[in-house]
Amino acid sequence: MAVAVAACAFVFATSAGADPYISMGDSTSTGDMYPGLLYGGYTGHQGFDQTLGADEHISLGQGGQVLAGLKVEQLPAALAAINDSDDTKAVTIGIGGNDGLGNDEQCFGSEAGCPAWQASYLDMVAQVRTALDNDPGEEFFGLLSYYNPFRWDGSGISQEDQDRIDLKLLGTNLIADQCPADAGIGINDIIRKAGSEYGAVVADPYDAFLDADGTFLADSIHANAAGNEAIADAFLDPVLPIDCNPPPEPTCETDPSLCPPQPTCETDASLCPDQVAPQTRIVSMKRRGRHAVTFRFRSSERGGFLCSLDRRKFVRCSSPRTFRGLRRGRHLFRVKAVDAAGNVDRTPARRAFRIKR
Repeated sequence: MAVAVAACAFVFATSAGADPYISMGDSTSTGDMYPGLLYGGYTGHQGFDQTLGADEHISLGQGGQVLAGLKVEQLPAALAAINDSDDTKAVTIGIGGNDGLGNDEQCFGSEAGCPAWQASYLDMVAQVRTALDNDPGEEFFGLLSYYNPFRWDGSGISQEDQDRIDLKLLGTNLIADQCPADAGIGINDIIRKAGSEYGAVVADPYDAFLDADGTFLADSIHANAAGNEAIADAFLDPVLPIDCNPPPEPTCETDPSLCPPQPTCETDASLCPDQVAPQTRIVSMKRRGRHAVTFRFRSSERGGFLCSLDRRKFVRCSSPRTFRGLRRGRHLFRVKAVDAAGNVDRTPARRAFRIKR
């Protein structure tokens, strides 16, 4: 659906000594829409005139406006008002509907990511931020992201076109991100990114309009009274800016004071050196014919064994251990366990036996 774009020259002069609320934008942001509610109050909500002390509403919004026209026609007037007034109390900006929802612009929600539009929008927000930083006092600075006016049952808009608008608003991941990647970015991503980069809150009425199922619309695009209250509500309960490039969280590696204390033998007995020798036990001895015998043995700890036959040198062995070709007469088998820490049983297990013939 096409949205009409109308260009016109705009000249504005502010009252000397005024403390204004300045609203900028397209037809959704003219003075009789949500900006009028924010200034004068509505349904239990006090307006900026009461809460912030604004004594004038400078309404710069124009029907059919696009970003390029806003920067040429509205931005200079807004900056002049901020610089000339005693203390600007609030600024709101709503722009993007005519840029992305109703024209043939295809870069929103594509890999291209609309870098030129993004750079221009961020530049506009940066200029307003700089002017407000040089203005005395604290100010309310809010940006409007967009609802999908076609996303409701009975809108008469095809599902394909509804999805296309969501893609342009929310980008390829269909989520409004405050710190989005440039590829696949949507209009609302760019607006949220500007809020985070330049300390502006973002009004996001998307879900409220979705839940209203078309009852917030005066026509196919614009909000009615209830819809404008929903937008004003979104400004009063906004998405707050966040730091998209926070410093890394300190870790044990970067800040040793965060490292947990190292366990010691005093705090963890398992770390104490093993100085206890294992105990060795011969489990069984079984003859294998006339001149062979097999011993099975165990240790009280994990590890290995050293075996000796007939007073010979101890050598590494494992259970079971078989001796073959034994000569007739008396023999002595000894075995001692060695644990994982290298402790050796000082009292080897022993078994004497006889080969009779």
